[in-house]
Amino acid sequence: MAGGYAASSADSSKWLINTVYAPTTETKAETFIWYSATPDLRIGIAHLLEQNAFRFLGSYRFVKETDRYPAIFASVGVQGIGTGNPGYSATAEKNWMSGKVRLNVFGGIGFRSNENHAHAVGGFKIGFENGFGLGLQADGHQKHPFVTYSNREMVYGFYLIDAKRPAYLVGVRF
Repeated sequence: MAGGYAASSADSSKWLINTVYAPTTETKAETFIWYSATPDLRIGIAHLLEQNAFRFLGSYRFVKETDRYPAIFASVGVQGIGTGNPGYSATAEKNWMSGKVRLNVFGGIGFRSNENHAHAVGGFKIGFENGFGLGLQADGHQKHPFVTYSNREMVYGFYLIDAKRPAYLVGVRF
């Protein structure tokens, strides 16, 4: 969940830096730096503004996606937008193309370090050729609808945290 869809495996850039500014949340702002060490391994760090805390991030793809089967990932990092809760997850992710539209869907199970039970996590994003995307992320506690716009290496977005409170995303890929 760390960095949301801006950090999706659907992106092939080596570096991603993005900030989610969510003024009504516990963290106020979260900045993520991701590095793709290999096509299967992404590592990074997150900074939580209000707490002045850091979280280590990682995602490893154990199984590559095929025409019939999803990719399988294990991840560590921030498990909820605006909360800064560290945790880990295991997810399956599948992509489909239909003409100029791309659909990305993921689902799995996530654990937060401050809880003793698992949560279902998941989401989807519909991406259009003109750079716009829309979707929904569910982090096990809340659902966050969003819209994004990518223009070459830049990405911009607007989230509704728990479908109520605004959050803004800006990022760069290189």
